[in-house]
Amino acid sequence: MTRTIEDLLIAAAIALSPGLALAQNVPLSCWYNDHADFTAATPAGSSETVGTVAKAGRGEKTYSYTILARDGSACPVQLPLSTTSAVTVALVRQDEGSCANENVSDAPPANVGGSVTISRETEISTSAGIKLAGVKPNTSYKIILKCVRQLGTLRTDAEGSGGRTVDFPADSVGPAYAFELAPEGDALGGKLQSLTLKK
Repeated sequence: MTRTIEDLLIAAAIALSPGLALAQNVPLSCWYNDHADFTAATPAGSSETVGTVAKAGRGEKTYSYTILARDGSACPVQLPLSTTSAVTVALVRQDEGSCANENVSDAPPANVGGSVTISRETEISTSAGIKLAGVKPNTSYKIILKCVRQLGTLRTDAEGSGGRTVDFPADSVGPAYAFELAPEGDALGGKLQSLTLKK
């Protein structure tokens, strides 16, 4: 098949265009079925409030959760139905950060590799839903509540995706806190740091 000059110019323009990896955060609606499993992501309506969990309909769009993110890969694997609000922040590929990761940003050209979704389960317990996408495949990652303790591990699949929910005592963190995910062996260039979370 012969390609024309116009075809080549279009292909070059597409290749040079900023893709999702360089996109800015925008309001997104994450959709969940009646089992609270993620099904899709769409642009959020102007009346949607970031952080709101709501019953929306039925079928593949039974529940909605509005987040601020670059794309739907940040949507939690499962929706925390026990709450009407939650907070989702990006996990950024970065080896070092402080206890609260004040020096971590997801602004372009940061390389985002997943997200953490926080919801309050009870007065004493907080839930963290971890989601990884496009990271090292078939690898175990330590889930670390920074400067507190390790909360468990998460293993990615052959595509470098994975998800897990862990709980931690609400009083174990200060007013600002963060997470780190470290691959087995703690190899340089493989860690992920969350943006700062506020209690």
